[in-house]
Amino acid sequence: MKKRLILLFLILLLILIFLNSNYIIKNIIDYTYLFINNLFFYTFIIYVITSLLIEYDLLSILNPIHYINIMSLISGFPSGPKYIRDLYNKSIIDLETCNYLIYYNHYPNPLFVIGSISSIISRKYSIYILLSIYISNFIISRIYKNNNISISNNNYISNNSFSYNLTNSIYNSIKTIIIIYGTSIISVIIGLLITKYFYINSIIYSITFGIFDLTKGIFSTTLIHNKRISSILILLFISFGSISIHLQTKQILSDTDISYKNYLKGRFYSTFISIIIFIMMSSL
Repeated sequence: MKKRLILLFLILLLILIFLNSNYIIKNIIDYTYLFINNLFFYTFIIYVITSLLIEYDLLSILNPIHYINIMSLISGFPSGPKYIRDLYNKSIIDLETCNYLIYYNHYPNPLFVIGSISSIISRKYSIYILLSIYISNFIISRIYKNNNISISNNNYISNNSFSYNLTNSIYNSIKTIIIIYGTSIISVIIGLLITKYFYINSIIYSITFGIFDLTKGIFSTTLIHNKRISSILILLFISFGSISIHLQTKQILSDTDISYKNYLKGRFYSTFISIIIFIMMSSL
């Protein structure tokens, strides 16, 4: 029954794409420009370099858990699950540690928040958003803290040549970015079709896109004239993650036993806490 419903949905989606091809293509081109300028280059470089750092024994001087936390903060989602998976596949951290880390390693790219999002709302609100997410994730990390987590091996050193490691890092980085871009495009198309065929106001419009794709949802809040409402919606989109982010995370974790349910649970709790923190900050 589930497969039949998916099949019917895909057929309907294909028909609607054909009927609205010009509209879809124009918006996908706009979204691709947005994706390249706000995500691709920065993420690609970070993924390649961090991958090489692991190959060349960074983890002998930096605790792997601290490495994941720091790199997740710098890179932005879905980097957290990627780094957790990478270290798990190299047997550097065990499954119990992964299932703990996956609860809270969901951070936006700080440059994107302070830069691009500041232009939508204000620098003050964008800083509040960032702080709210950091604090809420820290609280989640304390709630689920497990004293039994362990590091299986923190002396991983690659025996391959630099050219091999570089090529492999580039390949894996591009593969991850393609997954991010592909799931985002499908999500954006669904959002475009919904907003085309149903009359909705600016807030519902933003929420609709925020549900399916985070980036499109964030930039659509420019249609809302109340900066505080826009800020809360942006915080909601970032902290919980859109459908595309969750699909990316599931795909990244698909070849492991790491619990996606822990990630989902962490998103619910962190979103609730971060919104409370943001409201308190913005009311001062």
